[in-house]
Amino acid sequence: MAWGQWMVVEFSVEEELRIETQARTVLQSEDNMEVAKLCSALVKQNAYLSQLLRQATAHITELELKAALNELEEEDEETAKIAKSLFASCNSDPMHQDGTQGRSLFVTVLLISLAPILWVIDFAAYLLTLVIRTMNRVIHGLAS
Repeated sequence: MAWGQWMVVEFSVEEELRIETQARTVLQSEDNMEVAKLCSALVKQNAYLSQLLRQATAHITELELKAALNELEEEDEETAKIAKSLFASCNSDPMHQDGTQGRSLFVTVLLISLAPILWVIDFAAYLLTLVIRTMNRVIHGLAS
Protein backbone atom coordinates (compact mmCIF):
# COMPACT_ATOMS: atom_id res chain seq x y z
CA MET A 1 0.00 0.00 0.00
CA ALA A 2 1.35 3.43 -0.95
CA TRP A 3 2.23 5.91 1.78
CA GLY A 4 -0.91 7.55 3.12
CA GLN A 5 -3.20 5.34 1.02
CA TRP A 6 -4.91 4.10 4.18
CA MET A 7 -6.21 7.65 4.73
CA VAL A 8 -8.24 7.68 1.50
CA VAL A 9 -11.91 7.19 2.33
CA GLU A 10 -13.82 5.09 -0.17
CA PHE A 11 -17.48 4.06 0.04
CA SER A 12 -19.22 1.37 -1.96
CA VAL A 13 -22.21 2.42 -4.05
CA GLU A 14 -24.52 0.80 -1.49
CA GLU A 15 -22.90 2.76 1.35
CA GLU A 16 -23.17 6.03 -0.59
CA LEU A 17 -26.87 5.38 -1.22
CA ARG A 18 -27.48 4.54 2.45
CA ILE A 19 -25.71 7.73 3.56
CA GLU A 20 -27.64 9.85 1.06
CA THR A 21 -30.94 8.27 2.18
CA GLN A 22 -30.16 9.04 5.81
CA ALA A 23 -29.16 12.62 4.96
CA ARG A 24 -32.35 13.23 3.00
CA THR A 25 -34.46 11.75 5.81
CA VAL A 26 -33.01 14.33 8.20
CA LEU A 27 -33.53 17.16 5.71
CA GLN A 28 -37.17 16.19 5.21
CA SER A 29 -37.94 15.78 8.90
CA GLU A 30 -40.55 18.13 10.29
CA ASP A 31 -39.71 17.40 13.92
CA ASN A 32 -37.32 20.25 14.72
CA MET A 33 -36.51 19.05 18.22
CA GLU A 34 -35.52 15.64 16.86
CA VAL A 35 -33.26 17.29 14.27
CA ALA A 36 -31.72 19.52 16.97
CA LYS A 37 -31.00 16.47 19.14
CA LEU A 38 -29.48 14.70 16.16
CA CYS A 39 -27.26 17.70 15.39
CA SER A 40 -26.17 17.85 19.02
CA ALA A 41 -25.29 14.15 18.98
CA LEU A 42 -23.38 14.60 15.71
CA VAL A 43 -21.32 17.47 17.16
CA LYS A 44 -20.35 15.27 20.13
CA GLN A 45 -19.62 12.29 17.88
CA ASN A 46 -17.53 14.51 15.60
CA ALA A 47 -15.39 15.64 18.54
CA TYR A 48 -14.96 12.04 19.71
CA LEU A 49 -14.04 10.76 16.24
CA SER A 50 -11.65 13.67 15.63
CA GLN A 51 -9.78 12.88 18.85
CA LEU A 52 -9.78 9.16 18.04
CA LEU A 53 -8.40 9.92 14.57
CA ARG A 54 -5.60 12.08 16.03
CA GLN A 55 -4.67 9.38 18.56
CA ALA A 56 -4.81 6.57 16.01
CA THR A 57 -2.74 8.53 13.52
CA ALA A 58 -0.09 9.28 16.15
CA HIS A 59 0.03 5.60 17.14
CA ILE A 60 0.22 4.35 13.55
CA THR A 61 2.93 6.89 12.79
CA GLU A 62 4.96 5.75 15.77
CA LEU A 63 4.65 2.11 14.67
CA GLU A 64 5.62 2.97 11.08
CA LEU A 65 8.56 5.01 12.28
CA LYS A 66 9.78 2.14 14.47
CA ALA A 67 9.46 -0.24 11.50
CA ALA A 68 11.39 2.22 9.31
CA LEU A 69 14.10 2.49 11.95
CA ASN A 70 14.38 -1.31 12.07
CA GLU A 71 14.72 -1.45 8.28
CA LEU A 72 17.30 1.32 8.38
CA GLU A 73 19.23 -0.59 11.05
CA GLU A 74 19.48 -3.57 8.71
CA GLU A 75 20.82 -1.35 5.90
CA ASP A 76 23.00 1.19 7.72
CA GLU A 77 23.76 0.58 11.37
CA GLU A 78 25.47 3.94 12.05
CA THR A 79 22.63 6.04 10.60
CA ALA A 80 20.11 3.88 12.48
CA LYS A 81 21.86 4.62 15.80
CA ILE A 82 21.63 8.36 15.14
CA ALA A 83 17.98 8.11 14.08
CA LYS A 84 17.07 6.01 17.12
CA SER A 85 18.72 8.48 19.49
CA LEU A 86 16.77 11.32 17.84
CA PHE A 87 13.55 9.31 18.15
CA ALA A 88 14.27 8.58 21.82
CA SER A 89 14.96 12.25 22.55
CA CYS A 90 11.66 13.24 20.89
CA ASN A 91 9.79 10.73 23.04
CA SER A 92 11.46 11.88 26.26
CA ASP A 93 10.78 15.60 25.67
CA PRO A 94 8.50 16.67 28.55
CA MET A 95 6.92 19.32 26.31
CA HIS A 96 5.54 16.60 24.04
CA GLN A 97 4.13 13.93 26.31
CA ASP A 98 0.62 14.12 24.87
CA GLY A 99 1.50 11.51 22.25
CA THR A 100 0.46 13.56 19.24
CA GLN A 101 3.16 16.16 18.76
CA GLY A 102 6.91 16.45 18.48
CA ARG A 103 7.70 12.83 17.85
CA SER A 104 9.55 13.33 14.60
CA LEU A 105 9.57 15.15 11.34
CA PHE A 106 7.48 12.30 9.96
CA VAL A 107 4.72 12.94 12.51
CA THR A 108 4.81 16.65 11.75
CA VAL A 109 4.47 16.02 8.02
CA LEU A 110 1.66 13.54 8.64
CA LEU A 111 -0.26 15.97 10.86
CA ILE A 112 0.18 18.71 8.28
CA SER A 113 -1.23 16.38 5.63
CA LEU A 114 -4.20 15.58 7.89
CA ALA A 115 -4.91 19.26 8.60
CA PRO A 116 -7.28 19.67 5.62
CA ILE A 117 -9.28 16.63 6.72
CA LEU A 118 -9.56 17.97 10.24
CA TRP A 119 -10.50 21.39 8.85
CA VAL A 120 -13.36 19.82 6.90
CA ILE A 121 -14.56 18.01 10.02
CA ASP A 122 -14.44 21.24 12.03
CA PHE A 123 -16.23 23.09 9.23
CA ALA A 124 -18.97 20.43 9.23
CA ALA A 125 -19.38 20.95 12.98
CA TYR A 126 -19.66 24.70 12.37
CA LEU A 127 -22.33 24.11 9.72
CA LEU A 128 -24.25 21.88 12.12
CA THR A 129 -24.12 24.70 14.68
CA LEU A 130 -25.57 27.09 12.11
CA VAL A 131 -28.32 24.59 11.28
CA ILE A 132 -29.19 24.26 14.96
CA ARG A 133 -29.33 28.04 15.38
CA THR A 134 -31.52 28.40 12.29
CA MET A 135 -33.81 25.62 13.46
CA ASN A 136 -34.12 27.30 16.88
CA ARG A 137 -35.05 30.60 15.20
CA VAL A 138 -37.67 28.82 13.10
CA ILE A 139 -39.05 27.04 16.15
CA HIS A 140 -39.20 30.28 18.15
CA GLY A 141 -40.71 32.12 15.17
CA LEU A 142 -43.45 29.51 14.82
CA ALA A 143 -44.14 29.52 18.54
CA SER A 144 -44.66 33.31 18.61
